[in-house]
Amino acid sequence: MVSTTPDVSSPPSPPTDTVDPTRRTYQQASLRGPALLVLGIAVFIVVVGVVGSALTSGNHTTLSAQRITIPGGNVVLLTPATSALHSIVGVGNPPSDILGTLAVPTGSRVTGTVDSDQGAAQFDRTVTFTVGLSSDQVVALYRKLLPHLGWQVIYFGTGAQRGGQGTEVLAKHGSGDGYYWEVGAVVSPTTSTGTTPFSLELFQLPDGN
Repeated sequence: MVSTTPDVSSPPSPPTDTVDPTRRTYQQASLRGPALLVLGIAVFIVVVGVVGSALTSGNHTTLSAQRITIPGGNVVLLTPATSALHSIVGVGNPPSDILGTLAVPTGSRVTGTVDSDQGAAQFDRTVTFTVGLSSDQVVALYRKLLPHLGWQVIYFGTGAQRGGQGTEVLAKHGSGDGYYWEVGAVVSPTTSTGTTPFSLELFQLPDGN
C-alpha cells in the first residue's frame, strides 16, 4: 500500500549576509535637538541680560510719594524731580537714586536755572521756582519730605541767601555712583501776590565727604 502522508521537511534557512568589518558604514547621530536647546538657552541668557541692563540704567527710580501731609493738616501733591528738574539733568547726572528721591509741590513754576559747575567741576546746579503756597508751608514740606525720602537733614536755618533772605533746609544722601550728594531747599518770604519763591540746589560732594 502506498503511503499518502505528505513528506514534511524543515523550510530552507534564509541566506545569511556576511558583514565585512572593514566595510561597515555609520549614520551620524542628529545633533539638531541638543543644538537647538543650547541655542535657546543662549538666547534666553542674552535677553535676560539686556532687560536687566535696561532696568538698572538711566533715570528709572520712581518717586515713592505722590503727596505728603504737612503740619496743619494740609495735603500737598508732589511732582517728581525727573520732571521738575529736567533743565539741569545731564548724561548720568544727577544719578537716578538721587533724582528719584526729590520732588517739588505740584503747581510749581520754573523761573530760572543756575549752572554753577559749567561742566568743569563737581555737579552743582540750581532750579528756581514759584508756588502758590506760603513760605511756612514750603519749609514744612521739605523738612518732612526729605527725611521721608531717605535724605539726612544736616542744617535748618534762616539767613542771607542768594537774592535776599530765606530759610534753608540742607540734606545729604549717598548714591550708588560712589559719591554723597546734597540738596539745599531755599525758601524766600511769600510775596504780596501770594506766591512763594524757592529754589533747589543739587550738588555732588567731593571724595571723602
